[in-house]
Amino acid sequence: MKLRNSLRTVAAAGLVLGAVAVGTGSASAAEKDGWLTDGELGLFCWQDQSNSVLDLYVNDINFYNDYFKGTKSCNQQLTDNNTESWSNRDTYTWKVYTGSGGQGYQATLGAGTRGNFNSTFFNQISSAFYF
Repeated sequence: MKLRNSLRTVAAAGLVLGAVAVGTGSASAAEKDGWLTDGELGLFCWQDQSNSVLDLYVNDINFYNDYFKGTKSCNQQLTDNNTESWSNRDTYTWKVYTGSGGQGYQATLGAGTRGNFNSTFFNQISSAFYF
């Protein structure tokens, strides 16, 4: 898992540098930039994958310092215990937890899935890990 984190970090850095080098101005595969792209898990502040997003590319053990990005009303709101839906555009399965560090209740979000969180996870997510 550490190797994948390292490879993803290097790949994301390379994509960002490549986008800057060519001056495209389009969204890159960099996480937490407010653009949900292939290879990322998106957590949304509203149901049905709407409003602003937290887009994750690698594990996040604690959402206490993460903010939604985008042009919608949730922009700059904390994501910790403030997510209502998801879209998994990754090829990996992600697991989200109601506590930091993978503690609490766990929900499994399969590759290519999206949906609204049920009452156990609705506005309760605090960490996420891919498997």
